[in-house]
Amino acid sequence: MKSLIILFLILISNFLLFAQPKWEKTTPTEMLDLELFHTTQTANFPTTESLQKGNIMYEISHRFLPSIKDGYDQFYGLDGPARIRFALGYGITNNLMATIGRSNNTDNLDLQLKQKLFQNYSKDVPFVVSVLGGASWNTEIPTGIDRSRTDAANFQFYGQLIFNTMLFDNKLGIGIVPSYLENSFIYAIDKQYTFTFGTYLQYYFNRMWSTWIEYNPVVTGYRGRIRLDETGKSYNSLAIGVDIETGGHIFHIMVTNNARLNTSQYLVGADRSANEDMWRLGFGILRYF
Repeated sequence: MKSLIILFLILISNFLLFAQPKWEKTTPTEMLDLELFHTTQTANFPTTESLQKGNIMYEISHRFLPSIKDGYDQFYGLDGPARIRFALGYGITNNLMATIGRSNNTDNLDLQLKQKLFQNYSKDVPFVVSVLGGASWNTEIPTGIDRSRTDAANFQFYGQLIFNTMLFDNKLGIGIVPSYLENSFIYAIDKQYTFTFGTYLQYYFNRMWSTWIEYNPVVTGYRGRIRLDETGKSYNSLAIGVDIETGGHIFHIMVTNNARLNTSQYLVGADRSANEDMWRLGFGILRYF
């Protein structure tokens, strides 16, 4: 009897041992990055989107100086002249990208880094927060200014905090971009600064078509000219346009009161008011590789 009991206990223990599921170390599931806006930047502002590691972005943008009101003689502004920007971006990591660009306005060169900081995966109100820091070098020295190109006064520095969210079933994108610029007017005796509170809305009809509006009011600090040959007054920047996405290209087509392109110039304000007589045409092309 005792032998039968021992045999029964051995059988039961073996059954329980082999019936247990095999334990394996589990690895946490990696959360995919939120993709709210379709591009790394709007016409004038950064978004929280970043290039994937090793990917490249190329930008070319134009802002025409004549107003649309000048009519056919200036071909509604397209005869130019124009402010032009070229830029190249590179994904250092999936959440960190660098961009270098140049504007023909004071031959302004800029270098910026954008880092994604935080992502909220809520289904109701997803949002992402990024930060951007940049430096600009104005390499054009006007006649009569006793200064070398490498003078410290020719350099400007700026920072932008970027908040993006997407509402209404991924149709309406919202962006808030408070921005700070140091040395706003490089020819001033005393260093100037500018703080703005940029906002933008973009509504996506589908993957190809969207419409948007951007507004960048100067909250405090310097607003005015960036060149010695400009008038002193400046205005809040406003732009309205459409985006077309096709074949890895993003086309921005817009009307705006601001012909300035590089960040250190755009943040100072628009060179014209936003009344009906001062609108000019602009466009931008982004290409992703």
